[in-house]
Amino acid sequence: MVSAPAPWQLTLARIEGALPFISPELSECLALASLRRLWRVHVRDYPFDNIGIEHNPGLEADELMRSWYSEERRQFLSWISRRGHPPLAHAAKLVMAAKSHSEGFSETYRPADRALERLDALLPTRDPMGALLEWLAELRTEEIDFLEGGSEMVQVGGFAITRSAPRGAAWAASLAAAIRPHLFGLGSAPLALAGIMPRALFREFHEEPLPALLRSALQTATDNAAADLRVMREAVTLADKQLAGRLYASSTAPQAWRMIVSLGPLTRAELARCLGVTKRTASQSVSSLQEAGMVRLRETDSAIVPANADLVPRE
Repeated sequence: MVSAPAPWQLTLARIEGALPFISPELSECLALASLRRLWRVHVRDYPFDNIGIEHNPGLEADELMRSWYSEERRQFLSWISRRGHPPLAHAAKLVMAAKSHSEGFSETYRPADRALERLDALLPTRDPMGALLEWLAELRTEEIDFLEGGSEMVQVGGFAITRSAPRGAAWAASLAAAIRPHLFGLGSAPLALAGIMPRALFREFHEEPLPALLRSALQTATDNAAADLRVMREAVTLADKQLAGRLYASSTAPQAWRMIVSLGPLTRAELARCLGVTKRTASQSVSSLQEAGMVRLRETDSAIVPANADLVPRE
């Protein structure tokens, strides 16, 4: 008797069914939005501050374009531009251009390279869940730096306190799995399944069985990818409607809109570099979008954001 597919498999099947109908414009939006979501997961899991009782990156640190983790972002984008499949690699290079980042080669990303090599050795596969569990077992037993500690006792001012142990390299496995959509039969789809391998999978002691934790992570990742696909499709449709007849004012307005809605808050200078145009041309695009009621300027930093909050991908 054949068992019914898991909910995450059904969500993935719906995404797979939509891929043949994705336009180049929607493909660009989806790749950039996936990169933005990948950064959010990365900030959550990466050991930026591997000391202290609590890891709190602070306001907007998880926004790809606004985060003050500039060097870490440069290394993150550089690694994806080299290792990611073509749509995601191209998106990473666009963001690097927008932020005036040069390519970086950090030893810190060696764990991500090792994780990717081990994963690629298991591909292709007809059983993504089984391949991920086999890969996880390898990383947990043969790559000791991937393991996540629970807590540790330290002496502070003569007193013993308990704090979270330093973080491991679970972030590297999460990145490696995200940039391999063909693990799930999606080919070089313009998306990434962010958060497939959370830190909970690498803890020495876990309250739930690893397969259950993995299924939960897969469901969250596929739900987020489906939400990004829906929101980006709505954004492209809105542009077709609102900008019809306005292209005489700015021919780059549609592409500017795609950058803003998928990448998040952008300055005019970042938008100009992303589009490869002058700041004046970028400003004309923003003016056209404002006249169409599609964007607004934030009062706090004058960053350009969508006027409709529903077009902002959420967790």
